[in-house]
Amino acid sequence: MQTTNKYMYYTSAIPEKKCKEIIAYGLSKMTRDESHGISKNASTFDGKEKGGVSLKGKKTSKNIRVAGANKITLKKQGIDVSKAYVRDSHVSWMNDKWMYDLFHPYIHHANKQAGWHWEWNFSESFQFTVYHGHKTKGQFYGWHADGQSDWLGAYKPAINVGTEKKKDWRKVELDGKGDFKVDGKGNYVPTKDKVPVKANGMLAPGYTDNHNMWGKVRKISMTVNLTDPKNYAGGNLKFDFGHHHHKRFHVCQEIRPRGSVIIFPSYAHHCVTPVTRGTRYSLVLWSLGKPWK
Repeated sequence: MQTTNKYMYYTSAIPEKKCKEIIAYGLSKMTRDESHGISKNASTFDGKEKGGVSLKGKKTSKNIRVAGANKITLKKQGIDVSKAYVRDSHVSWMNDKWMYDLFHPYIHHANKQAGWHWEWNFSESFQFTVYHGHKTKGQFYGWHADGQSDWLGAYKPAINVGTEKKKDWRKVELDGKGDFKVDGKGNYVPTKDKVPVKANGMLAPGYTDNHNMWGKVRKISMTVNLTDPKNYAGGNLKFDFGHHHHKRFHVCQEIRPRGSVIIFPSYAHHCVTPVTRGTRYSLVLWSLGKPWK
């Protein structure tokens, strides 16, 4: 899809005090999650994070990293892309109302001002992300898009017909109109088909038990830089607009100032380059709607 405006940004929109508040909250949430056995290591849909495991049980290397390089560059360097990891960062998740109240207006404004006017009606939980710096092995997120845009890429339903301790995930029946079927009590009707799960018990990529996400795709992505640029090096948000764009790659220096917000189409390919010094804190949000038609 081609758009006149590739992204919208708001420089230093969020006050420093609020940025520090979000960082403190995100870090405390990360600590609390770990105490309950929830890993802080960021993952990918296909298990391509550092030390990750795919749905088929294939392990991703802990030593071969993609960093900010593309597949062509990696091939020239003799690196086996299939074994390399594309993500190395720490995350926690937040869904407080005050955060949506603070950031949703920027998404609405950008969607209108950019000329997109895309229909969306739900946002996922906020992802608070930490990238620790290192001269040669700094954390990063390689080239990716935040999700597919077609009907095949829409979130699929999963409901637990088992117990909390012994979950039994099933798919959901469709009614004659193609909507998710509910019974007389308003409960979704499960099928006999099981939903695939990963080795760690997590739902397979693309499945969710959040009914607000069923049948929808990520349309609009938002990133907020929470960190003073003096406190880290590297860690740039970088876009790839494609071979035929007059300037294929673009580093978003516009959001280096603390509190800056950038909003862009979720299908846009982008990466976060390795942080080489200090620590980069950011906040990410995805807003969803029915696939385009």
